[in-house]
Amino acid sequence: MKTNHAKTAIIALLLAANIFFAYNIADIVIKSENIPSETIEDAALILEAKGLKTDKSKIPSKKPSAMIYEGVYEGVYSHETFEEIVKSFSGISNERLKESIDTLPVGESYVAGDYRFIFSETDYFKIIIIDLEYTDSLGDFSVVDPDTAKTELDQETEGKKEALLKKGTAAIRNGDSKAAEKTIKNFLKKYPHQDLKLSFEIKGFDRDIPSNREFVLINQTFDGVPIDFHLAYIEMRDGKIKYFYGEWYFGEFSGKSVALLDSVNILFKCAETDGNIIRESGSLKEMNLEYIILLHEAERFYLTPSWQLVFENDKKLSYNMVTGDKKN
Repeated sequence: MKTNHAKTAIIALLLAANIFFAYNIADIVIKSENIPSETIEDAALILEAKGLKTDKSKIPSKKPSAMIYEGVYEGVYSHETFEEIVKSFSGISNERLKESIDTLPVGESYVAGDYRFIFSETDYFKIIIIDLEYTDSLGDFSVVDPDTAKTELDQETEGKKEALLKKGTAAIRNGDSKAAEKTIKNFLKKYPHQDLKLSFEIKGFDRDIPSNREFVLINQTFDGVPIDFHLAYIEMRDGKIKYFYGEWYFGEFSGKSVALLDSVNILFKCAETDGNIIRESGSLKEMNLEYIILLHEAERFYLTPSWQLVFENDKKLSYNMVTGDKKN
């Protein structure tokens, strides 16, 4: 009996020891991955003295762990990649594809299958896909205004994007955009050579019931984090995409780990370098993660993790997590 009691006591002690070690390991991990609350409280007080007003609850405590990724924008314009994009979305055969585009320079308008494709020579990631039956309902894309460097189609679409953003997100929260989201995902999957971490989130949605049309604004994301300025405006009719306009990357990335600046360090950087801006902008309202695009002369670009600061007057500032520099 005494032996059994001894065994039970030893097992109980071992279990207690395991629980103790597990608790301490978890505590160490939490502390290593998060900024101490005391540090955030002290930082909020010092920042306010420097002119940057913020509640401590607005400062993210979790330390960033994102990577920096390299992509190739030369591939957007290479003849082979262009052919693959057109072929994937139009469903046209290789033979008919070559007949359609072999003699045309990159940057012009192409017709393939039921679609017209427009790739920009100056905006690295800009792509326009228009259903041929839908062109009459859109503005002219063939003449560029010398004053604005934009076509009538560009100007009209920019106005529609702004209108969607102003409508708010009520329709999205209510789930009205779920069917449209599924349709867009299936549409983008037509191009098979995309990084698996690329996706999107809906930023604006509206519907015109009499014409059975839907209007959607989406933001491209990488690993769930928004990519700055990579927005696409989409018009749908009868559940099919008729018009896709925006900055979009269809390629792949290679990533590497780098040291990143946490939220507190970025806020001090902001207070030191942009004091005049923040004094006019009111209190800090939000602080979010995003990726910004940094172009490189060697036909590469970097998807760089950044902190986006949103102030009371809706002024937005974005700071590179690697260097601390503000995005121009």
